[in-house]
Amino acid sequence: MTQSTRGGDRAALACATIIRNRTLASLSAPPSAAVIQRMVDEIHACCPQQTRFKCRRLAHGWTVEEAIEHFHALCDRQGVKRRGLTERSWREWEAGARPDRDYTDLLCRLYETGPVQLGFAHDYTPEDLRSAPPVLDMITVAADEAGAHAEEAEASELGSGALERLRTQVIWVGKRYVTEAPLPLFVEMRELQERTRRALDKRIHPGQARELYFLTGALCGLMANVSMDMDRRIPADTLARAAWTYGKVAGHAALMGWARGMQASVALWDRRYSDAAEYAEEGLTSVNVGSGATRLHMLRARSYALLGRGGEAAEALRRAAGVRSAGADELHDEIAGEFAFRPAKEHYYAAVTHLHLGSSAAAIESAGESLSLYASGDPENRSYGCESMARAHLAIAHLMEGDATGAEGAMAPILELPPDRRIGSLGTTLDTGRALLSSRPGGAHMARQIEGFRAVGLPQHARQAISDRSGR
Repeated sequence: MTQSTRGGDRAALACATIIRNRTLASLSAPPSAAVIQRMVDEIHACCPQQTRFKCRRLAHGWTVEEAIEHFHALCDRQGVKRRGLTERSWREWEAGARPDRDYTDLLCRLYETGPVQLGFAHDYTPEDLRSAPPVLDMITVAADEAGAHAEEAEASELGSGALERLRTQVIWVGKRYVTEAPLPLFVEMRELQERTRRALDKRIHPGQARELYFLTGALCGLMANVSMDMDRRIPADTLARAAWTYGKVAGHAALMGWARGMQASVALWDRRYSDAAEYAEEGLTSVNVGSGATRLHMLRARSYALLGRGGEAAEALRRAAGVRSAGADELHDEIAGEFAFRPAKEHYYAAVTHLHLGSSAAAIESAGESLSLYASGDPENRSYGCESMARAHLAIAHLMEGDATGAEGAMAPILELPPDRRIGSLGTTLDTGRALLSSRPGGAHMARQIEGFRAVGLPQHARQAISDRSGR
């Protein structure tokens, strides 16, 4: 099994678990065949590279071994002679192979559906005679269902246990963002945000209100990150502004500073470099020490470098290194996860700044240090997105040095990323590398690899998921 396949399997399982848990929480009885079908549709929309046959098993919450046990139990109940079904055969069917007629019939009985729904046959019914397609926006549907259930399940007064549970779930989704694919997590974030908003409508005291505004703002920040991963800069900026507003209402300076940093990041990718510098500078009025301030100084450095203000960029790099140990805060250092700004990420940002300043040798050194820190650090803090971005900039720096072999070595792990982790900023960065390759002998092969990588990146993957969900 390839790394890409394993990554796709993990993403599918994570997506299916979220959808199944949410759906079952809203039911008072075992799920009907119609509910199972709806879960299959949602799982396939999140992970369209998975077969519908596999999505069906995930909707039931079975492992392959459990599915085979249920298959044999069905044979026993219906007086059918047991077949020599193996795990290998089952996995081959989930990978796209088709069983023979007898097995197909038994599998349809097991799942109480037909071969079309299992992906073993085509439906040739004219479009205008088919039933209405599923609702387009699965994220909205998920949020509406969760919100309705929360209204029914919770009392009109918010208890301390409910608030603690919300806080824990927000922290956990932020930590998982570092290592998991963003699109399935967006469903969970949106659901959690609906719950925090509804909780604000209950009878709560001021301390609870501040906490809920903070949690709502933190979720806005995480969703802004997802929007950026999918090349949606306008929604990302809107969500970042909302995060800042919630932080202001909650009196949470760290969230306000982080949100301004997120707006600076959006502006950088949008080539609004002066705006990016101003956002980072304003963020420092809220957070001026600790890792949060280090992040803002690094964003200033990148902005100044792109504005051609090399002296100020160098000064911002120096100040970034000096404030990390001067303090800590709840968001960047205790909740951490996607909100953290650890030394590995600082070195990655430094590599980017050095590239903008035209210093490829310094960029290679900083990117190498970043990758070394990611490799030696705790696995739960190993951000695949930032690590891949450090590799992309390392590849560009090697190309600027005329080192094609070094560039290929840096690129190799990036090309293995599954589509659901090929974030938009990574593809944009690699386009710079592709432009550099066009002027170098023997660069055509790597340029084609980058083009193929871009063709199946996360933004395209997400759009295809929505298209599949809508039946278009």
